[in-house]
Amino acid sequence: MYHPFFQLFLPRVGQAALAVVLYLNFLQIPPLEWLAPWPLLYYGVPLLLVALLAWFARDPLGLGIVLVGYLTALYCLGNLTGVAARLLGGPAWRVWRVLWLDGMTPWLLTGLVWWWGRHRARRLCTTRYHLTTQKPLPGGKLTIVQVSDLHPNPRAAMHSGRIPELRAKIEACCPDLLVFTGDIFDEFTEPEEFAAFTTLFGELQAPLGKYYVLGNHDLFHHWREPSFDRAALEQAMAKAGVRILEDTDVLTGGVRVVGRKDYLYTNGRRFTAAQLLPEGPDDHYTVWLDHEPRDFKKAAAAGADLILSGHTHGGQVWPAGAVGMAARNERNYGKRQVGAGCTAIVSGGTGTWGYRLRTQGKTEIVCITVEQKA
Repeated sequence: MYHPFFQLFLPRVGQAALAVVLYLNFLQIPPLEWLAPWPLLYYGVPLLLVALLAWFARDPLGLGIVLVGYLTALYCLGNLTGVAARLLGGPAWRVWRVLWLDGMTPWLLTGLVWWWGRHRARRLCTTRYHLTTQKPLPGGKLTIVQVSDLHPNPRAAMHSGRIPELRAKIEACCPDLLVFTGDIFDEFTEPEEFAAFTTLFGELQAPLGKYYVLGNHDLFHHWREPSFDRAALEQAMAKAGVRILEDTDVLTGGVRVVGRKDYLYTNGRRFTAAQLLPEGPDDHYTVWLDHEPRDFKKAAAAGADLILSGHTHGGQVWPAGAVGMAARNERNYGKRQVGAGCTAIVSGGTGTWGYRLRTQGKTEIVCITVEQKA
């Protein structure tokens, strides 16, 4: 679990601060001047509106607090712009008065953010990367599909109703190797969702195998106790033919797959990269699975040719997600070259965390084609 300071106290303080900012802005809305002769109404109507927004944003993990956060940020940005326009005077001030719409513009823009973010969250993409290697590959070519950060939940972007679409996109890639890079489930995954997705994993085919590394939510439950435990997860994955890798590696068809324990889940108590592959680089093409984008250089030095991570969701909610993830991870999203012979790829996630909204990154499966070059 998170510490109560971060889980309960800090979000409430943030909500109170947002309420104060909004209240001061609502007092400036021109129609309120009509209520000036009645102080109780003049000060009470904005307070009632703030109370309604506070109720809407009552859940620290809910969509409401995100939308109210955008509304507050837009009001603050608008106020600063308005001050600058007033100082400039003349046409700048008149244009700003029209654009500001007497304080209605932040509401309209927040609605646009909600519509656009919901569309981005639901749009499941296939992101393709093409790599080459001089190391031997089975048949001279390797296709890897990465699924990461599903977080199945009826309120989020991925849920059991979208399984046919997810299955079609994975099967269209014809993967030789199927990898799950953590947070496939979380503490809000209900038994029906858990059963539906583990059944899907069992039906998917990958000749070189299906491998899974745990994330910081699969078994490390931050907000509440889940509907499943480690034993249930291990049994379901075994039945689906998915092997969980925890600080170990496996050789399949001449390709090595290394799976690390998650850094947050273990509080950093896991094997080092050098301990995982003490012999260092060799002739086996090595796919390195680590939920969080960490230790890229050490993994490459140990022998990783391809590092696959998730966790960041590509930021998901801009700018808070981008700032928070950039502070703790080596990459927020996409491909990065690590040294001369290693590539790291960070997925934006096959689902979304908490709610069905995405204003940064994209909801995706990752399909990587590696070709052997002489």
